[in-house]
Amino acid sequence: MGEMTSYRLSDFILFSQATYFRQFELYNQAIWPLHLVAILFSCVIIFALWKKPAWAGRIIAGLLVVSWCWVAWAFLYERFYKIHLVANWYAMGFILQAGLLTWYGVIKNQLNTFVTSQSKTFIGSGLLFITFILYPLIPFMSGRSWLQFEMFSLAPDPTALATLAILFIYKSPKLLYVVPLIWVLISGVTLLSM
Repeated sequence: MGEMTSYRLSDFILFSQATYFRQFELYNQAIWPLHLVAILFSCVIIFALWKKPAWAGRIIAGLLVVSWCWVAWAFLYERFYKIHLVANWYAMGFILQAGLLTWYGVIKNQLNTFVTSQSKTFIGSGLLFITFILYPLIPFMSGRSWLQFEMFSLAPDPTALATLAILFIYKSPKLLYVVPLIWVLISGVTLLSM
């Protein structure tokens, strides 16, 4: 029994930090120039949140659906699964989130009312700034290769954070928070234990 208590979480992660971030480098090289599409998605979301047109909620939800599906297939299932045995289950979670966003955001148009709370709007706006501007700069700040950057709609962490930000800004069903929060927890524990 004493041996079992000597295990740490890092003992169960079967890849190193270098291997993990190398996945992003190879992924970014393989999918270029889709980064330009990701920038376009970000700009459309910022414009829609700023100008608040009637179509904003549905368009933002649609962009989130495409993003969650892309990350599920192109990164989690096609690449991350090669180094992490349960990444296919993560991909299924991302598909589930895409389905929920399709139902609540696109079909039922429940992302159509902005919150009245200034604190929630501030938190959401701050998370969007972190996701769209700061997150891609993390490799520069941490001394890694610039090719290892992560962008909204192409990588799981910024996609989950941007989704949470948007959910904070809109009055949205609580169910939409579940998968992004679980992903942030899983990713945070993984990054801290590497």
